[in-house]
Amino acid sequence: MKGIYKTDIGNFREKNEDSVIYVEDEDFIMAAVADGMGGHKSGEVASRLAMESAEKYFLEHLESLKSSPLEFINGIFLNSCQSVYREGIKSDELDGMGTTMTIAIIDKSNKQAYFGNIGDSRAYVVFSDRLRQVTEDHSLVYEMYKNGQISLKEVDNHPQRHVLTKAIGTCENIVPDYYQEDLSQVDHILICTDGLTNYLPENEILDIIKEYAEQAVEELIDEAKRRGGTDNISVILINN
Repeated sequence: MKGIYKTDIGNFREKNEDSVIYVEDEDFIMAAVADGMGGHKSGEVASRLAMESAEKYFLEHLESLKSSPLEFINGIFLNSCQSVYREGIKSDELDGMGTTMTIAIIDKSNKQAYFGNIGDSRAYVVFSDRLRQVTEDHSLVYEMYKNGQISLKEVDNHPQRHVLTKAIGTCENIVPDYYQEDLSQVDHILICTDGLTNYLPENEILDIIKEYAEQAVEELIDEAKRRGGTDNISVILINN
């Protein structure tokens, strides 16, 4: 398996509030994106803290990953959430900061992937002819969709699509959504922030991945920027 990843400031932002990590050992891969939010500087701080805490937890608790992936992912999110929350209450400048976080942990030996997410950064699995979203957004518009108020096609273009219902760091404790996928028939795993999905529909994301292969990450980001690129854009593509 090979992971390719990049984060880009986009066309208009003064700073990049996204963060990305990709960590690999002999048995496991952890890949994650975070999209920070808050006032001046704080979104950037929140996403960085969440990623640093996640990487530290991954490296220090691999034994628990082998015995209980669900417990491991819950531990990662709790650890990152507490790190961001406790830093945020130290100063007015950082007060209220938060971040999305979406993680994939891959067990290379048994071809299983374990996902966790808070917020609206997404994970997808890619087959030869289709792309399927694994995670569910924690957003106001996705709640509206689940309640039958809007259609799925309206979710990515709704004017309130940026309003989150859950985020890392806005409270001291949080429980992520958790998913497991068998990778035996999966060609790629895609993890991205909404700077990509707000500009590219899923069918076009799939076409780019199929056409550009190892250059797909660059092309996805470039295409999002060509279509406006008003947000930071982060993409991880893991080729199975």
